[in-house]
Amino acid sequence: MFRPSLRSLATLVPIVALMSCGRQAAGGPPLFRLLSPAQTGVTFANTITTNDSLNVQTDEYVYNGAGVGIGDIDNDGLPDIFLAGNMVTSRLYRNKGTMRFEDITESAGVKTSTWATGATMVDINNDGYLDIYVSVSGPPWSKPEERANLLFINNGDHTFTEAAAQYGIADTGFTTHAVFLDYNGDGYLDLFLLNNSPKDFARGDVAGHPVGMRGTTPGSYNQLYRNNGDGTFTNVSAEAGILREVGYGLGVAVADVNGDGWPDIYVSNDITPNDVLYINNRDGTFSDRAAASLKHSSFAGMGVDIGDFNNDGRPDILQVDMMPPALSRRKRMSGFLTYGGQLELRSRGFRDDYDINSLQLNNGVTSHGDAVFSEIGRLAGVAYTDWSWSALFGDFDNDGYKDIFITNGYPKAVTDLDYQRAMLSARRTGDNRRALSLLKELHSYEVSNSVFRNEGDLTFSDKTKEWGMDHRGFSYGAAYADLNNDGKLDLVVNRINAAASIYENAQPKDDAHHYLEIALQGESPNARGIGSSLILTAGGHKQYLYHSPYRGYMSTMDDREHFGLGRAKRVDSLEVIWPDGRYQLLTRLDVDRMVTVRQRDGTRSLRGRDTSRIPQPVSRVFQPVRAIRYKHQAGSFVDYTVQPLLPYMLSSQGPPLAVGDVNGDGLDDVFIGGAAGVPGKLFIQRKDGSFVESTHGQPWAADNAYEDWGALFFDANGDGLPDLYVASCGYQLAPKSRLLQDRLYVNQGGGRFVRDTQALPEIRSCTAAVAAGDFNGDGRLDLFVGGRLTPRNYPYPTRSYLLRNDRGHFTDVTEEVAPELIQPGGMITAAVWIDFDGDGQLDLVTAGEWMPLQFYKNDGKRLRDVTASMGLPPLRGWWYSLVSGDFNHDGRPDLVAGNLGWNSSYTTWSQRKFGVYALEFTGNRTTDIVLTQQVGGTEYPFYGLATLGPAIYPLALRFPTYAAFSEASIPQLFGPSQPQQALHYQADTFASVYLQNHGNGTFSVSALPALAQASPIRGIVAHDVDGDGNIDLIVAGNLYDTEPNTAPADAGNGLWLRGDGAGHFTAIAPVESGFLAPRHVTGLALAKTAAGSAVLVANHGDSLQAFDIRRR
Repeated sequence: MFRPSLRSLATLVPIVALMSCGRQAAGGPPLFRLLSPAQTGVTFANTITTNDSLNVQTDEYVYNGAGVGIGDIDNDGLPDIFLAGNMVTSRLYRNKGTMRFEDITESAGVKTSTWATGATMVDINNDGYLDIYVSVSGPPWSKPEERANLLFINNGDHTFTEAAAQYGIADTGFTTHAVFLDYNGDGYLDLFLLNNSPKDFARGDVAGHPVGMRGTTPGSYNQLYRNNGDGTFTNVSAEAGILREVGYGLGVAVADVNGDGWPDIYVSNDITPNDVLYINNRDGTFSDRAAASLKHSSFAGMGVDIGDFNNDGRPDILQVDMMPPALSRRKRMSGFLTYGGQLELRSRGFRDDYDINSLQLNNGVTSHGDAVFSEIGRLAGVAYTDWSWSALFGDFDNDGYKDIFITNGYPKAVTDLDYQRAMLSARRTGDNRRALSLLKELHSYEVSNSVFRNEGDLTFSDKTKEWGMDHRGFSYGAAYADLNNDGKLDLVVNRINAAASIYENAQPKDDAHHYLEIALQGESPNARGIGSSLILTAGGHKQYLYHSPYRGYMSTMDDREHFGLGRAKRVDSLEVIWPDGRYQLLTRLDVDRMVTVRQRDGTRSLRGRDTSRIPQPVSRVFQPVRAIRYKHQAGSFVDYTVQPLLPYMLSSQGPPLAVGDVNGDGLDDVFIGGAAGVPGKLFIQRKDGSFVESTHGQPWAADNAYEDWGALFFDANGDGLPDLYVASCGYQLAPKSRLLQDRLYVNQGGGRFVRDTQALPEIRSCTAAVAAGDFNGDGRLDLFVGGRLTPRNYPYPTRSYLLRNDRGHFTDVTEEVAPELIQPGGMITAAVWIDFDGDGQLDLVTAGEWMPLQFYKNDGKRLRDVTASMGLPPLRGWWYSLVSGDFNHDGRPDLVAGNLGWNSSYTTWSQRKFGVYALEFTGNRTTDIVLTQQVGGTEYPFYGLATLGPAIYPLALRFPTYAAFSEASIPQLFGPSQPQQALHYQADTFASVYLQNHGNGTFSVSALPALAQASPIRGIVAHDVDGDGNIDLIVAGNLYDTEPNTAPADAGNGLWLRGDGAGHFTAIAPVESGFLAPRHVTGLALAKTAAGSAVLVANHGDSLQAFDIRRR
């Protein structure tokens, strides 16, 4: 989704060079070929027949579809297909070869007459033949016996015998899907059932249903059945820690999430409750660690898959939701959540979730054993795929990277807000005839499925049309398999009211698309080796697979594993770790064939289940220390009460950090700014590296009414002691409040300060960025003070200041020396003084929101804005941080600027710029904000009527429907004159960048690595971390408290970017470096300590973090 941003930055270099694997030539034949029922013999159609009593209003799950099970039921080497049916019988098709199939449903004895949902294949009795377990659900009024799950035992002769009750697993809950796993390590495959509630339940209805409880339908809990090893199962859900929750479970996948050798379970829930990440405790129990591992997930969670898409050896999580790609359609189906409503849900125990697909990048496991994830679906370009169901990772083009396939569609557009409003009116008046008429007339979401090619750099490209997937319909369960044994993954899709789709993979055979397929032969009682891990190395790259065929949505994949290899002509090694801990290493394998690996050939290894594979403590460069015991207290003011359409809470800024040796002992001390009503604090460093608060009569205690947004230690009066400048702001304040006055605290020696009330001019504006530099060459440090914003009037900027140091007294010389700073054209967040043109004079560079990086040349008399002559492309963005350093050893100061990043719901590029209009549009004496997105060169409101309507009510009245408003452009909304009167900004890029100084007054710009674009960079430290002589970067940041209907930019976990001395940087994962800063980071600082250096992390509303830097 962000690639146009790259193109708009004409000089940006690629983030990560694409691997040398082959790619399908543009303009060639489609990768997939849709075969007709006449070609395949597969005529099954999951036809749903509704009427006045059975429809989506009486049974909201009537259109939830059914799954696909693929497996070789007769051991002839060809995978067969089972298609579950809701109101029609399920069907079993025997693979005859050459993509032809025979319907053997009747002769096999697998007809179904109940509401079949999930299709699961497993050799449950260890006789060498795959059996079929069918999940069953039904309408809310269905009887328990009508919902009994089915188990078809394979007799080995193309016939089956139903025996679920005999095995004790004829569960009568409302089951979506079933997965088998050996959760307790006894060798037998146990059964986890994903069930859902039959009741109409939403998060807003929890008054009678406390979170985590279900009072009336215990049969709808998720269930865990232990395999007793004697052909029977026992329900052990309660003793195993399976939660008893109200919920709509729609997706389930099994993987070893934390790398300890034991299977974990991810449960994707639709609306409620939050998703569950069951981590195996290795003692027969599970613990839900979702809150510890995930910052947010999908609100209406559907299908889910777990796989290592970036080949780093760690399993990632893909979950789909319901949000369409088209902006106009998004505005017709969401937007009602308010900040107050969000707080209410939090108070009831719900975590924040959002209506977008989730791609959870696994960053590794902490020393506490928790996996750390970053949700990067928007960075990856897979966040919006419509009403989606199945989510599958698979290497469809055999290039060595797992691609993504997603099924989409729904027969009735029940999320359409116009329909919901009309239906609510009909229900309130008891007009059942009108209600049924509305439902019959309601349009559908008939859309194509989606397929995305993995680009190998954390991003995906939409190849739906190019790969032959642009066929509209209502698609649900899906499974992949090499149906014709040609080394390519084909696809089978179960559709509603249409024949099932079979897509043959038509990838040409060539040297760019090799493969290896693996058949695992385990030992009884787990003959298929479910739960094994496979690690393949070829062409210098590793791939990881966890062997569990149950994934996506209600479906089972063929249990032969598949690796695409790209151009690699030999597999260097294949490691197999069996569920019991035995280990095998196969080397120098030929490609383009099937390899059978037998468990009996494995040897015992320390990597097995008997020894945890959680990474043991290692010597990391960054070591967390509790040097400063401090927790920031956030203010209680809610910005949305003043401006409900803010893109995020402006008040969530602090605390600022300032570092300096205030008592002359050679060790840096730390000032942490305060919030309104909470004074700042000064911490003095002791020789043992610990810090103690300086409490003896510091003057800022009397200034606790101020809110600190910026702080800087510098020598104001030339006595060699660091004095303290504190910048004041507060979004709750009046624009000219006395509490906006900045303050100077003069160091009297020994770290004792007094406030000098005469040193500064009157500064009654909101400031944050403060930079000290001797711009006039008189040997005294002058100040640039950046205007952050106008309180209560986002996005209106405020003036900045150039303060000349006249022997400790500061004079405002902005108008005479730098008049352009009075109207900066944006909201300043950061600034640095550097001599960017090498003339011996300190120049100024500033950064801010809705503005470009601005360059002010010092000619000895004035500071002139020379941004236009710096050789840079348009760079208006949401800049938050700025740092300088000589990153390429050429003797010239380069720059690194932290931006919003590419993983935000707010996106911008050359043809689709993100913008804002601000004006008192409605006469309410409040600055109204309308965020915008360009579509086809025309600006449209970013939000729909549900979000914008209450704030701009008089204007909204002109649009009678949500649909009409969703199509309205900015001129249509406001008329021709008001937009011209309004303050209007647009952004060019949200990329965080490196700017290389060429020494001739120009810079070139390149994007930081992809992982650094996963979140806003709110703080940057430039420092040689590893002692190699090259300056590295330490970056961190997140943007929480976004508009409640908008997913936050919260994927940041802190990052070390190792510099190579040539202006390039390599991202080091947090769990590898030790620098883990996952909270609401608003700034970083570097401090000299007794042990060397430490990085300090400011967390809004949370504890300060500190990391010692310990070079190996």
